[in-house]
Amino acid sequence: DLIWNGSPKVPRMGKASVTLRFDNADGKIALDFDEVAVSRKIFRDGMNEYFLNDSHVRLKDIVELIARLGLGETKHNIIGQGEVDRMLLSSPLERRDMLEEALGLRVYQLKKNETERKLNATEENLRQAELLLREIKPHLTFLRSQAKKADMRGAVEAELRMFERIYFVREEEDIRKEKEDIGRRLEPLVKKHAAVARELEGILRDTGRTESGEEVRVASRANEEKLAVREARRREIEREIGRLEGKLEIAREGSAARITRTCDPAYIKEEIEQFIVEIRSILDEEDRIDVVRSHLFVLIEDLEKLIAQIEGGVAEDSGLRDTNPVVAELEKAIAGLEKEAGAIVAEIQKLEGALREERERFRAAREKMLESDRVLAVRQEEERDLALQLERFKFDEERLRVREEGFLKELEEAGVGRSALQGMTAEGYGGETSEALRKKIERLRGKLEEIGGIDTAVMKEYQDTESRFSFLSKETEDLAAARATLRELIKELDRHITHDFDEGFSKIKKEFNAYFALIFGGGKAALTLVEKKRRSSSGDELEGEEMEETEEGIDIAVDLPRKRIKGLAMLSGGEKTLTSIALLLAIATVNPPPFLMLDETDAALDEANSQRYATILKELSQKTQLILVTHNRETMKCAGVLYGVTMGDDGITKLLSLKFEEAEAFTNR
Repeated sequence: DLIWNGSPKVPRMGKASVTLRFDNADGKIALDFDEVAVSRKIFRDGMNEYFLNDSHVRLKDIVELIARLGLGETKHNIIGQGEVDRMLLSSPLERRDMLEEALGLRVYQLKKNETERKLNATEENLRQAELLLREIKPHLTFLRSQAKKADMRGAVEAELRMFERIYFVREEEDIRKEKEDIGRRLEPLVKKHAAVARELEGILRDTGRTESGEEVRVASRANEEKLAVREARRREIEREIGRLEGKLEIAREGSAARITRTCDPAYIKEEIEQFIVEIRSILDEEDRIDVVRSHLFVLIEDLEKLIAQIEGGVAEDSGLRDTNPVVAELEKAIAGLEKEAGAIVAEIQKLEGALREERERFRAAREKMLESDRVLAVRQEEERDLALQLERFKFDEERLRVREEGFLKELEEAGVGRSALQGMTAEGYGGETSEALRKKIERLRGKLEEIGGIDTAVMKEYQDTESRFSFLSKETEDLAAARATLRELIKELDRHITHDFDEGFSKIKKEFNAYFALIFGGGKAALTLVEKKRRSSSGDELEGEEMEETEEGIDIAVDLPRKRIKGLAMLSGGEKTLTSIALLLAIATVNPPPFLMLDETDAALDEANSQRYATILKELSQKTQLILVTHNRETMKCAGVLYGVTMGDDGITKLLSLKFEEAEAFTNR
């Protein structure tokens, strides 16, 4: 409706604009401009644009600026045709709104309303955030426990990796040292065992090449058997010779006389020398005790005979002259036996010599064999000891091999390559033994088993949930702080509004009574605060309920002079107009608006009241800029500039203006 819709001669327009300019030379508007231009553009599509000194701004900025000027939606400064008594006919709460706007409190009310909207939005956001927090918290508690487990698992894993590294480094070092130690101790044993084995082989080889005692024993046994045969034969011959000698003795006794000789020293010497020879021959019989004894007995008998011969002084000569053939035959037989006996004795002596040699050889072989056996036993014992020690070393090597295999398996289970241990040290835990480290590792692995595996997705969800929970908690804290700030701001605005309103209301009430008495030539007018209930929504769109709030409204009481009129309803049209004018004057006096527009407010006035009305307007024009729409001459007379509005056949409105000062100059001519 505001956009030019065209006429037969002028086409319609697509937009309309209006600019309201304010003189800001006194600086009442808080802008660094001497003139403030407020503009609005409206387009046919319903879009609006607002400008402040040609700068694009929001409607909110315009509303706040207008509110600071004491203007606003109540339009208390724009009185339309037939609305002069609008303030009188309004409700007490509406009158309060008009009065607050006239006092410039609308800007605070706007801030309060905006703050309340922000507070409601903040409380809604806070409620939503708290609901989300209550919804997230149980799940976050579970995720936090999982995260704690993950942190605990991470710490345990880190400690486990540290102890595993120390244990692996130390275990590898121990295995290496033990290998070196075994090799160092095994090498001389291997060499010594090889030397002893070679020596044993040599001893056994030499023993095989040397005549054994058994062979000597066998040869000696054969010679002893031959000697026994020869001895038996010799004894047989000796017995045969003895028998034959007996026969020969008998034969000689019977056939020849015995020849005797004197036992002179020569005979004794000869016999003794014969004894010495026999004794020496006996001494050569070393190993034949029985032969020596028999010879000794014969020798004793011969010595006894010699003693008897020496005592008798005569000795029988051994050489008998026998002529008996029996004797000769016996002697021949004896000689043959003696010859055979001599041969047997020679053979016996040879066999005895061989036996002595064999016995010597047997003794030497036996001694050598015993020595070899002793050395062999010593070497065999030493070889057995060395073999046992080597077996122990083999056991140690096997144990070390099993330990190394277990070590490699542990490395594989731990996911550590052996090459990764290069350059690592086990510093800082020199006092810990490998067994103690192993127990710690097993205990830590047990802890990991108790903790169990942690899904990375759970950790990611925990981080996201924790981040969201932290954000919502921070948001909740910020919203709670903002709510407290907004509530405090509302309280401060309420205090400011209450203070300024009470102060302004008191002044307006005083001025209203004064202007009322001035206009009506007496009487009283009063403004009073009364409590009224105002319905307002509860703020819950879903419920759609309304709440009643008790607020203070403004009631008007008048007492006309010389009349018993106490209520506004009993006032005439002119009286209502004058009463309204008195209230406008009171408001303008306390807080003058930038302008005041009155449209046909004097229509119900008679001539006398019109003059009085014109006088009041002159006084009011000193406080604010007045724009009047009127047909009343008395009112026109008090104007400074008179505007006329006319419309041509093209349908376009035109303004005509006339300053009364210039008109008077022209009239005087």
